[in-house]
Amino acid sequence: MGSAASRAIEALWGRLAKVSEFSFTASNGPGSATDWRGHARGSVLAERDDGHLLFREQALFTSSEGRKLDMQNTYRWTRLPGSLRLEHLRRSEPVLLFELEPVTGQGFREVQPHQCGPDTYTAELLLRRNQLELIWQIHGPRKNERLHYHYW
Repeated sequence: MGSAASRAIEALWGRLAKVSEFSFTASNGPGSATDWRGHARGSVLAERDDGHLLFREQALFTSSEGRKLDMQNTYRWTRLPGSLRLEHLRRSEPVLLFELEPVTGQGFREVQPHQCGPDTYTAELLLRRNQLELIWQIHGPRKNERLHYHYW
């Protein structure tokens, strides 16, 4: 792995460990049969656990119709030799979402799309001056969704 890639991974890992807040917007595009639209803002408890970094997220999600729902997620970040792995911990079981590799000094993209049944997940992560942006796209027979996270 080149030194530029190593520096990008190290920079992202250091920034992830300092995250304490997040927001996200969920939207769907043409052809989507889901109603996953709205926004949330909440807190992140970032904690190290056996070489991983856990993100325990809590927020209030407001749907596009104004319904408010409590939201909780736990994500696990793992630093690998040439990338970072992101998993969603569902009932403590890890579900691989993405392995992200640096494509520039400030940008990461999935190594390969994640398949969940008929749905394809892709992602890009951008290191901004005061925040991290993680943008997921989900495409499938019934889905055309975009999740746009901001972490700071």
